[in-house]
Amino acid sequence: MTLKEIAAAPVPAEPEQHPEYSTRRAWLITAALTLFVIVNWGDKAVLGLTAGALMEDLGLTPSQYGFAASSFFFLFAIGTVAGGVLVDRIKTRWVLLAMALVWSIVQFPMLGGASFTVLVVSRVVLGLAEGPSTPVALHAVMKWFPDEKRDIPSSLVLAASGVGLVVAAPLLSLVQEAWGWRWCFGVMGIAGLVWAVLWLCIGREGPFDKKPEHSKPPVPMVDAPDVGVVGTEPEVSYWRVFATPTWLCFAFAGFACYFVTALLTTWLPTYLESIQGMSTITTGNLIAAVAGAGALAIFGQGVISGYLIGRGVSTRRARAGVAGSAVLVAGACLVAFVFTSGPLQLALMLPGFALFAASYAASSAAVAQIAPIAQRGKVFGALFGFFGAAGVIAPFLTGRLVQAADGAAAGYHTVFLIGAGLLTVAGLCVLLFADPERDARRLALVASDS
Repeated sequence: MTLKEIAAAPVPAEPEQHPEYSTRRAWLITAALTLFVIVNWGDKAVLGLTAGALMEDLGLTPSQYGFAASSFFFLFAIGTVAGGVLVDRIKTRWVLLAMALVWSIVQFPMLGGASFTVLVVSRVVLGLAEGPSTPVALHAVMKWFPDEKRDIPSSLVLAASGVGLVVAAPLLSLVQEAWGWRWCFGVMGIAGLVWAVLWLCIGREGPFDKKPEHSKPPVPMVDAPDVGVVGTEPEVSYWRVFATPTWLCFAFAGFACYFVTALLTTWLPTYLESIQGMSTITTGNLIAAVAGAGALAIFGQGVISGYLIGRGVSTRRARAGVAGSAVLVAGACLVAFVFTSGPLQLALMLPGFALFAASYAASSAAVAQIAPIAQRGKVFGALFGFFGAAGVIAPFLTGRLVQAADGAAAGYHTVFLIGAGLLTVAGLCVLLFADPERDARRLALVASDS
């Protein structure tokens, strides 16, 4: 099939025309999945927010704490890939419910006389269950919107990661002050159970993942201006998808961003308390501010990209251009953060640890644009699994550097500069090489010839 024939193929039905579509239901599901991610990121952040008291109570060294923090990501990538496989076979409604139940149950052992071993085991299980959370939530919300309308709902779901920290940081700081660090884990377990009950009542599958009825054998569909593969087109080799410059660049950018995100959720609170001498409450508020800036960056990327695409701008500029620029600026601010002090350092902390989050929203939209729908779950799973590898490295590396350095501050600053370097290189790669429209066309041609 020629490119001209592909472009002439019928476009997907508008949401209002789909017999199973409901605008109200679509946004209700989006809200529920946003809350899902908020709870998810509260679970991730609870260890970092309680690190000082936890290390003192359990007698942990920086290396041991770094190991415990990294243990969350030991099976994270496996869980992410497994979740991608499951959602191609099982309804996302049930996968999401099962994950939320496991998250909740695994928090409660920390309420008792938890040891280092119990902490590590609970974090490993939590990481396995939470690994698929973001790609599965994105896959679920994308079932309710056609490609050209996915940027904002996808950005809302992704921005919830920052909102989760905005809510969790001050709330868990207050819980810790009032009832002790162990109840921070208990509160997150209760929150997960509440969400599970809510989802059981309202969770549904969206209509934009089904084969068109009363049609001839499906052909690749291309919709302007994204030129994304959104029909039930023949499958292509996963390695062809993973080998596209778009997937490779956004995967590397996600790795770099997740490296710094892991520092934010596991070590930055301890840095602010032990090196900068800030109180638990002040630290919680600062982490919330950083997370809020990250949420704005994610949502802002969705709004800006959606506006540009609506004006006919290519997705290379609207998605890759916006995201790559944000990652580059974040890298520069993180370098400046290391070499400054006082109020200026705190001001630089916001963009340095937050602005790169725009890449998360752009990567999900760009990869959804190039991946065939039937394979999107696995492609998302591989993408976010690669992100998670950074979570294994960053916390453990920081613990070793902090413990080995002549001064703890030097160890922190070294790993912050490593993160800044990764962001800088990743931002350049996305700007120079990622092009979702080009790669969507190439994969569509491969699918049509198979």
